Order: sequence, then C-alpha cells, then structure tokens
Amino acid sequence: MAESDLDYLIQHSGLIKVPSDKKTSNIKEKNNFRKVAKFLVLLGVDEAAKILKHLEPEEIEKIVPEIASIRSVPDDEATTIFAEFKALTKQQKNKGGVNTARSILEKAFGSVKAEQMIQESVPYSNGEPFSYLKDIDGEQLWLLLKDEGTPVRALVLSKVQPTMAAESIKKMNKDDQKELLIRMAHMKSMDADVIRRVNLSMHEKLQSLNTTKSNQVDGRGALAEILKKMPVADENSILGILGAKDPELERNLRDKLFTLDDVLESDDRFLQKKLHSMEDVDIAFLIAGKKEQFRSKILKNVSKTRGDVILEEEQLKKPMLKSDVEKITNKFVNELRVAWEEGKLILKSDDAIYV
Repeated sequence: MAESDLDYLIQHSGLIKVPSDKKTSNIKEKNNFRKVAKFLVLLGVDEAAKILKHLEPEEIEKIVPEIASIRSVPDDEATTIFAEFKALTKQQKNKGGVNTARSILEKAFGSVKAEQMIQESVPYSNGEPFSYLKDIDGEQLWLLLKDEGTPVRALVLSKVQPTMAAESIKKMNKDDQKELLIRMAHMKSMDADVIRRVNLSMHEKLQSLNTTKSNQVDGRGALAEILKKMPVADENSILGILGAKDPELERNLRDKLFTLDDVLESDDRFLQKKLHSMEDVDIAFLIAGKKEQFRSKILKNVSKTRGDVILEEEQLKKPMLKSDVEKITNKFVNELRVAWEEGKLILKSDDAIYV
C-alpha cells in the first residue's frame, strides 16, 4: 500500500474525523484515534513515521498519547483494524508505549521535535512531575510563581520542600496568602492532564527565566509542613486568618502543629528542665511582648529569685529588636515541637492517657 493511500485511508475511512456536529460524542472520537494509533503500531515505526508527516497537528496531538498507552494489539483486533483500513496483514502482537511513540516521531520529525511532542502529549514521560524543582532555590521558585494564579501556586508549592514553599509564601501579600492557604488545605486530587500541563508550563517557564507521585495531593499535610517552617508569629497569624473563615480547618492544622498556645499546655517538669538550660537574657527575650498567660507559664517554672532577674533583664534590654525576639521565640518553640513530635514532651491537651 502506497504512503499516499495510507494517508488517504486514515483521513477518509471514518477512523479519523473532525466532526462538524459539535454534539458528536467525545468518547467515539477518542476511540477512533485509538484505532488509528493501533494501526500505526501494527504498521511499524518506518511506515507510521511516513504517515504522521501528512496528518494535521491536531490529529497528531490526539494520536501520540494513544500510541504511548498501547501495550499490545491482539491478533483478532489487528485483523479487524486492518480490515477497516481496507488492508491485509499478517496477524502479530506489537508493542506500543512511550518509546515506540518517540521512535515513530523521531523518524517523522527528528529527535528535537519528537521530544517536544512527547512532552506535550504524554503525561510524565520523563519521570515524576515537578522533579526539576529540586534543583532550584527559594528565590528562583518565587520568580517562577510570583505572576501565577492561586491554583498554579497551590499545586506547585504542594510539590516542593516545605522550607522552600514557606519562603515563597512569606513574599506574598496577606490576601494572596489567605487565598493560597485555603486552596492548599482543600486540595485532595488533581486531574492528571492538569498536572501534566502545569508541569510542562512551569518547566518551560523555568528554562526561559534561565533559572538554573501520583495525582493525589495532600494539601493539608503539605500546608502543615510549610507552616512548621515559618516564623511562629507568621504561623499564628495565618492560623488566625484561616480560623476566621474555616474554624474546622484551623483546628485540623493545629492538630498537626505545635504553636505558642501549646506551650501553655506543656508539662511543667519538661519546661523547668528546658528553662534551666537557657540564659536569663534569652528568657527575657522569650517573654517580651507575649500575652500574660504565656509570661506566667514561663515565669512560674523558674524560681522566684530567677524570675525577678529575668524581669529586670527584660527592662534593661528594652526596646528590643523584633527580629531578636522572634529568633529566640522560634528556636524555643521549634525545640519544644521536636520534643513533642518525638514523644518527649507531654501536652495536657493530648487525648492520650498517661499512667
């Protein structure tokens, strides 16, 4: 069968159609393109490459993913397909897959164009989505996301290291933070094609900027990890914003976190040991600017004499730099958080029963 005949059959035998009737079933169209893909696999790489040269870009775009997804073509189906194309062939099983699609496209269009078409047509053909982000830093990530919308930001930030995601979130204004965090918290699953398109778009954008497992997304888990990496003041502010709109969400996140409020519920004996290892001046910075409940919790776990010294240090050091207060507070809370996660610190609010 001549190449022109094959091309004619593909476009006119009814197996590829671009219907004028918009109500034509998408399922029927997809099945037709899959039949064509199987036909090309049966023909072999060389013949398939010749045919693809003569198809419209829109048709190629539909056929390539189908070729990549084919694992085998049974003998009886092969016979039926060739009959529909008015051709006879020896019955055989043929393998498809991404490599087959790539080989056909390379012969038809060359390696560069073939790889581009594979990337555009086959989800995750080169591994896990967004894997290239592991090689960039927080500043590069922000450059990538700063002019993107909330849905894209939420998806990408759920796929990167929490520390890096936290850096980007800190650069957003309060309204954008609120919108983003709420969206992340409600993410559960994502259409594979959406992830593929965002993955490809971000990869291309990253290259143009000259910077540098699954479809399931645990939005709340990722958000909790990000919040852990943010300063305590920012963490509490964000939780407050979320709580005003969605109290249940705030409670869910707090269950995954250790906050300043948890210090109030911390075991006194553990706190006494921790405070004993700290300098008086550091404790003065720790209680500076805090609510009375927090200050009382800390001071009641040191001796009265030492408490007086700490309060005196607080007065001597005023006015204090906010950054210095936050640095010591973050260190203190993070150390308690680690102890809590390791089971070394008991909270009164824990549901667990201790004996």
